[in-house]
This record gives sequence, C-alpha cells and structure tokens, in this order.
Amino acid sequence: MKLSDLNPGDHATISEVGQLDLPSVVKRKLLSMGITPNTSFHVIRKAPMGSGLELDIRGSRLCMRRDLADIIDVDKVSVLNLEVEKTNG
Repeated sequence: MKLSDLNPGDHATISEVGQLDLPSVVKRKLLSMGITPNTSFHVIRKAPMGSGLELDIRGSRLCMRRDLADIIDVDKVSVLNLEVEKTNG
C-alpha cells in the first residue's frame, strides 16, 4: 500500500522507500526527513484537495506532497496491534 492511500488517523510502518530508478537526491531528501524503513508513524490530516499529507513521525510533524507519498510503500497497522506492542515493550 502507498503512503498516499492512508487516511487521517491511520497508523503505519514504512516498508520501502522509492523505486530503484529514483534519483539519489530524492532518496537523500526522504532519508533526511526521517523516512526510513521500519519507521512507525500516523497520518494527522490530508490537504482538502488531496495534494499533501501531514504526518506524525519520530516525534515531529512532517508535511509531504502527494507525489512523494506515492513512492513510499507502507504496511498499515491496526490500533489494536499498537496497544499490544505498548503493553509488551
């Protein structure tokens, strides 16, 4: 699933960033923003016309354009799974 497919309130974990032919400049930009594999986050809101997203990631709020969100693969996590993880560790 793509990051851009998530809705406000959804929790997810980044599984893969970008395609192989993605320019290294774009990959570096994503990495510098904290967009790395296995990072958990949740979607705060989407722009009214769907042009961007606001994320809560690594204790910061990050706004991202839809074209970048379209190249980030994520695994959606249910809220129930998050509660179990918090109580176990």
